[in-house]
Amino acid sequence: MKKSLALAAVAALALSAPALAQSASPGTVAAASSALVTLNGADRAQALAAINAELNSIQRLQGRFVQTSPDGSRAAGTFYMQRPGRLRFEYDPPATMLIVADGSVVALRDTALRTTERTPLRSTPLSLILGERIDLERNARIIRVSREGPWTLVTARDRRGQADGTITLQFNNGELRSWDVVDATGARTRITLSNVTQPASLDRSLFRLPDQVSTPGRR
Repeated sequence: MKKSLALAAVAALALSAPALAQSASPGTVAAASSALVTLNGADRAQALAAINAELNSIQRLQGRFVQTSPDGSRAAGTFYMQRPGRLRFEYDPPATMLIVADGSVVALRDTALRTTERTPLRSTPLSLILGERIDLERNARIIRVSREGPWTLVTARDRRGQADGTITLQFNNGELRSWDVVDATGARTRITLSNVTQPASLDRSLFRLPDQVSTPGRR
């Protein structure tokens, strides 16, 4: 698994809507259909406003994810999110990746190699979508907003040009079901979610790497 793909995937993960279907199939039909209609003008603005409102209603999330890599391999895991700025993307064995955003730094750890890479949160796409207020139109460069039936797709690129590639978020009736991350080479990674809940609180130690954890507590 490429580390850049893992980071891109986890950045999109923070956009999860609060009422995700627990067993729905990902929105591949909408993404591939020739009936997909590009929205413009008032329709586009209305669709983005509805999505922003849904995303801003989230305070905390946790659930399961499946990541399908460009070579067809799959990895599953558990995610935890707390706005602003905190996220944990924990892969199940045999994968050895762990990604943690603690509010200021995003850390990517490979437990098998015993390596940890750290990047300032503000230098990653996570800074755009884990903030106090989410506004996709302002914080990202929206390439396309499209719709087919209950499906709405939003394709976005980093506005500042610090991250290559695009993310296409796929919503069904306002609920995020899946997304595709396409890097600069055209390689595509897909994420799907399940068993998503909104806990009243999360242990703050989740958003620290193990060697940073002190006394567990709840925020």
